[in-house]
Amino acid sequence: MPPRPAAIAVLLAVLAALPGRAVAAEGLPLTVLTERTGPAAAAGTPLANGLFDYLTMLGRRDGGVGGIPLAVEECETGGEPARALSCYEAATARGSIALVPASADAALALLPRLAADRMPLVAAGYGPAVMARGDVLPWAFAPPATVWDGLAVALAHLAQDGSEDSPQGRSLAYLHRDSPAGREPVAVMRALAAEAGLAFRAYALPDSPEAGGTDPWRAARAADPDYVILDATAGLGGTPLRDAAAAGLPLNRVVTVGWTGEDDLLRPAPGARDLTAKGLRVVTWHAPGDSFPAFDQIDLLVVDAGLSQTPKEETPGPLYNRGVYAGVILAEGIRNAQRLSGRKRIDGTEMRRGLETIDLDPVRWKELGLVGFARRLRLTCADHSGHRPATIQEWTGARWVQVGDEIPPPQAQLAPHLDAAAAAHAERVAGETGTASTAGRPSCAGAP
Repeated sequence: MPPRPAAIAVLLAVLAALPGRAVAAEGLPLTVLTERTGPAAAAGTPLANGLFDYLTMLGRRDGGVGGIPLAVEECETGGEPARALSCYEAATARGSIALVPASADAALALLPRLAADRMPLVAAGYGPAVMARGDVLPWAFAPPATVWDGLAVALAHLAQDGSEDSPQGRSLAYLHRDSPAGREPVAVMRALAAEAGLAFRAYALPDSPEAGGTDPWRAARAADPDYVILDATAGLGGTPLRDAAAAGLPLNRVVTVGWTGEDDLLRPAPGARDLTAKGLRVVTWHAPGDSFPAFDQIDLLVVDAGLSQTPKEETPGPLYNRGVYAGVILAEGIRNAQRLSGRKRIDGTEMRRGLETIDLDPVRWKELGLVGFARRLRLTCADHSGHRPATIQEWTGARWVQVGDEIPPPQAQLAPHLDAAAAAHAERVAGETGTASTAGRPSCAGAP
């Protein structure tokens, strides 16, 4: 799948500002799979914009990373696995040092390929749980938390629900995309809900509901659940939040993990009074808004310069900020790899080591112009996620505000499920490819 013309235009404009730089000869190749079209386009577009805007800003301001430009190539998938695979093959052919998969489904489909191709895969905030296990999947990264981590935090928040009463006897509706990555957390969520004493029922949301078929939202509303978790980490087609409201399910019962891209639901047209989303909550690992020096640089060097696909009047939402976070991870991985290898032009193996030595402490976040944007993140050879605590943000009708304290993922509860998932994945990959998924993985003992 060739890159989008808009992405090429952005790249050439950035490199044109750097005299004497040759695009093919000197740019560090990175590939970003995108979903600007297809069922999840409403979410995929701002996510891609945030990532591209941050990396473009680094190109305009710093000449790239470590003094070398970034040759960032966008490959549109439309959410189709076959197109994601085609994009992946093109990325390996061009020698990309890392790839961003755009969705949990694409990540799952590509995991068996990574070891043979020595391709680091970085899914920030939507990585399937097994991607945390660097000892099993040395080329996969899911910072700052996996899908399971986010869902477990959402469940823990709802079980507390600001009340001292036990959740025993209450019910939870879990709605997810009807896809491999969407269905993957169901068993774990059922187990966690049972431990919390919650009656659990899962509902699959198809990308294109068939006429006359059962409406999952109306089925959920008929069950009158006490709590609702909407899993958007695999992307969701259509307008699920509007569908929930249309079915009569109050959005103040809903906690989302991932975002649906329905930002206009939060910001109705001027003069309109629409507070149906008031009380909606979202699990997040980064701050809302754009009150950070790095965002000012993005505005000045990218958006105002006409190098962004983000409308100038658009306020960054949760997905745009998630894209910026992903850009930080990629850039930090490159910087670390350059420092450790002693050379600016790195390869995939060196990029993997750079990602495994990420340590974004408060001092580093300040140096990046992002004080207060996110918490400390430290990755290691064995831990490719960090499993960072999350916060719950609630929509007041005017802005997002944090409610309650941060909540760490329940690692003791998740560990047995993760061990089983890692073993199952290794067995599946061995059966499909005839090789272990840890091919090319040095021992983590003594690794930095």
